[in-house]
Amino acid sequence: MKYRVLKSIAHNFSHSFVSYMNYVDDGYVIDDLRQLAREANGERISIHWIPDSEVQKSLPERILKSIVYYKSWLPKHVKDSGADLDAVQKFQTDIFLKPNKQIIVEARLLDDRGKEHICNVSF
Repeated sequence: MKYRVLKSIAHNFSHSFVSYMNYVDDGYVIDDLRQLAREANGERISIHWIPDSEVQKSLPERILKSIVYYKSWLPKHVKDSGADLDAVQKFQTDIFLKPNKQIIVEARLLDDRGKEHICNVSF
């Protein structure tokens, strides 16, 4: 098991989720996420990949459809990167607005050793 790749896995997966390649139902998911982040006024919009979370049910339909697709792809992404999905205790992508109104995307992954891998994602 390659623990050193977990930070890259979290970054690359989150980056793909917020990229302009994530196009669902005639719209970009990032556009919906940006709008949610602006409306949240600094509160984090969290997409919980592992474990599942009921909080996400209140998200717009386009985002929920994308989450379902990405969750189905996550095991393959982790395996192809040389890691084991069982080593991931928690994994989430946070989108939030900084006080200067800049939108930030942050990937957060907690492994089975208790080490947290956090990285900012540019989009």
